[in-house]
Amino acid sequence: MFPTRAKQILITVVLTMSLPRVTRGQESASAAADAVSAVVFYNVHLVTMDRERIETGQTVVVKGDRIVAIGPTGKISVPSGAIVIDGAGQYLLPGLTDAHVHITTDMPWAPARSEFGDGLLYLAHGVTSVVNLRGTATQLDWKRRIDAGTLLGPTIYTAGEFINEPRVLTPDDVLREVAEQARGGYDLVKFHEVWTPSSGFTTTTGLSREAYLRLFDVARERGLPVVGHAPVNLGIDALLASADGALAHAGELNRLYFLPDVRVFVGSVAALILLTLIVASWVLATVSRRLRGGTRGHTATLQRARALVAMALAVSVAADVALVFVFPGGLFFDSILLRLILTLLTLVLVVLAVILTGSAVAVWRDAGTRRTPCVMVAVATICVTMFTVAVGTHLVPVAWRSRPAGLEAVAERFRQAGVSLQSTLIVYDILATDTRNVALRDPSFGWLSARARSIWRRQATRGIAESALIATLIPRYSEFAQRIVGAMQRHGVLVLAGTDAMGIPFTIPGWSLQRELELLAASGLTPYEAIRSATVNPATFLRKDAEFGSIVVGKRADLLLVAGNPLQNLQVLRQPIGIMVRGRWLPREHLQQMLTALSPN
Repeated sequence: MFPTRAKQILITVVLTMSLPRVTRGQESASAAADAVSAVVFYNVHLVTMDRERIETGQTVVVKGDRIVAIGPTGKISVPSGAIVIDGAGQYLLPGLTDAHVHITTDMPWAPARSEFGDGLLYLAHGVTSVVNLRGTATQLDWKRRIDAGTLLGPTIYTAGEFINEPRVLTPDDVLREVAEQARGGYDLVKFHEVWTPSSGFTTTTGLSREAYLRLFDVARERGLPVVGHAPVNLGIDALLASADGALAHAGELNRLYFLPDVRVFVGSVAALILLTLIVASWVLATVSRRLRGGTRGHTATLQRARALVAMALAVSVAADVALVFVFPGGLFFDSILLRLILTLLTLVLVVLAVILTGSAVAVWRDAGTRRTPCVMVAVATICVTMFTVAVGTHLVPVAWRSRPAGLEAVAERFRQAGVSLQSTLIVYDILATDTRNVALRDPSFGWLSARARSIWRRQATRGIAESALIATLIPRYSEFAQRIVGAMQRHGVLVLAGTDAMGIPFTIPGWSLQRELELLAASGLTPYEAIRSATVNPATFLRKDAEFGSIVVGKRADLLLVAGNPLQNLQVLRQPIGIMVRGRWLPREHLQQMLTALSPN
């Protein structure tokens, strides 16, 4: 078993031993394209991605790491000594970008390889650029070496350490932190709960609104985009006030807006549980008394109050069930009828709470009622009132937010604010479907490090009960996230295809982006829109659209050659004929050789 650095040297030797020659196929083309004058993609169908079209019979000339010429075959001269890749019947499009990955090596649940050894996995799936959302000096070193051509992998755009409290607290702290990251050479900044391998997550309340908005202002002044988790403590208005940043996950909108405040929800559940216990104690006492042959021994006033409490409990349980069904991921989350029923049940609860309050007062005034039943009725009345207030003032309005029209309204607010969205749909797909097992069965799983494979296999086994619970409570959670992304796309929000690769288990580098594109298509995006979210859009967000993202003369030569039309079938992207990364041509066979050398690690 070779050390990682030795494997990198071995890979370089294998590449440089290949000699270039003109050929109909790609099998004998050299991966060491930088050793010759040019590489020519001859007579290809061109998918430039600057607009939705296919240009047939085109020739693309690459010198160094740049595209230097594009034109109809026959009108573009082939430089002497160039590697010529005959692309007749094949399609050339820009290399893909995964806009949300983690390449640090200290994630205990998803350990990445050192020396960016997982970079080959990205390349094998057509990913020529990655946006790393937590980086250190190590990742900056990898970035520089890739730029210099001494380390093979996709181009890295990286954020620095997470920005949030307690590491950063005040607006002045924010100013210093962003300035330091800008000087260090980072490409963007990440707002996220602070996490360290030794102590885990240490963020508690989150940044103040002043410090949060200052983060975006300072980053904008420095020319650095901002990607962030939801500022849950500040609400959606703060997020939208930030302008021109990006929300790191579609599902973060649930925490921020579509799901109830945890404190309110927990309080309502606690009130319902206590109410249930009180009613259950009454039922058990009644059954016990009857078994002993005793009489009821209760006044009519007390009986009336208990009956009202029982009715309120039944209506509360029905309302709670309806809430579970219509919250994001619930079985009927898109049902307007169920929301109307929930609203009606809440109105019934309001009436019952008012009547019960009067009845409880009557019980206290009844001289024939003992103090203990009076106290229990009073407590039950308080529980009914608390639950009714929570449902009526918070939970029902929240439930109405996530209706289809509510999704469209939020998407329009995002568009007006200029806030982008990283999709990461695969995260929710893994959470609520069988995708984790699909990942384990995919051949790409075998390319991961032995440590990562071992950890993920154990997690898949331990997660069976958890998955069953999630599938029962929120069986359509993945679908709801897709609805969010679909609405964003329809309203013109900049959607960025990201996967959280190696940020959570089962997100295999490269493979996860291919799955993400399919989920984006399931969200209502056309194949062109899905591919654009992984090419043009990330470049636009990073303010690097003059550098990569489309096939244009002068841009970086990050290219992907496939056998079929990707605008008709995204599946063709899964088996590239070859890729070009920064002007270096890598046929499929060379990639496979490198992965074979890497996989025993």
